[in-house]
Amino acid sequence: MINRILVAVDRSERNKSVFNSAVALAKTTGSTLMLLHVLSDEEAGYPMLPTYAYYPIVDDRNYEMYHEKLEEYKQWGIDFLQQLTQQATEEGVATEYTQLTGNPGRTICELADTWEADLILVGSRGLKGIKEMFLGSVSNYVTHHAPCSVLIVRLAIAGESDSNDITSEEKLASNNQ
Repeated sequence: MINRILVAVDRSERNKSVFNSAVALAKTTGSTLMLLHVLSDEEAGYPMLPTYAYYPIVDDRNYEMYHEKLEEYKQWGIDFLQQLTQQATEEGVATEYTQLTGNPGRTICELADTWEADLILVGSRGLKGIKEMFLGSVSNYVTHHAPCSVLIVRLAIAGESDSNDITSEEKLASNNQ
C-alpha cells in the first residue's frame, strides 16, 4: 500500500511532469505527498563564490553578495514549494514540504528513511553512458540506495529518442504492411 510519497522537485523543465505525476498518483492512492527541494550546487541557479584559478576570492564584498544571493535562492525554494503545496492541496491531496541542503541523492534517501516514505518520485535528466558516469545521476543513486520503491519520471530530451521507442508513425507503418 502506498501511503506516503516523497517527491524530489527542482528548477528543471522536467519538474512539472514529476509534480503532476505525483499529484495524480496521490489522488489515485489517497497518499500524502512530501515535496522536497534540495539546496545543492549541482542545481542550476545555485550561487557560487567568485573564483580565480580554482581558488575562491573571499573578501567582505564578495562574501556579502554571496550570502545575499544564497538567501534569495533559499527563499525562491520556499516560495516554489509553497506554490506546489497549494496546487496539490487544491487538488485534494494532503501535502507537506521541506527544503534541505546537501547532496541531492543522499538527502532524498535520508528523508525517505526518516519520513518513512513508501515511494520516491524523482525526475531524470536523461543522461546515458559517459555523461552519466562523469556528471552523476541523482535518480541512479536514489534507485540503488533508497529504503523504499522508486519511480523515475523521464522526459525525452528534444531531438533525442531511445532506440526502443517506437513513434506513432512507425506503428502505423508497421500496421499497414
